[in-house]
Amino acid sequence: MMIEQIHDINLEDQPGGLIVLEIRSNDYVLSEIARIVESNDAKILMLKVRPLPGTTHFEITLHLNRPDIASILQAFDRYNYYVRYSWSPLEKERMDLKERYDALMNYLNI
Repeated sequence: MMIEQIHDINLEDQPGGLIVLEIRSNDYVLSEIARIVESNDAKILMLKVRPLPGTTHFEITLHLNRPDIASILQAFDRYNYYVRYSWSPLEKERMDLKERYDALMNYLNI
């Protein structure tokens, strides 16, 4: 299901980050979500809202214009939003760097 959502968003045309939130339907306020994103110097390029079957929750998919979404994720956490998934082109670079660091630390401990 997540693959279908990512496929629906053509990330190659407009690079940026992707954040998927889960929110109770009663708590969903688009203006607050937009305020959080825009207060971190980003813009929402695409927004998709879908109800989660069998629950009273919505899944909100945000495609943002910035690849660096760490500050936005922290802001959502501060405001008690549940982030189900996030993706950024910078994550792969960070993971590669972490893996190299871990390998170096392992080598030095030998």
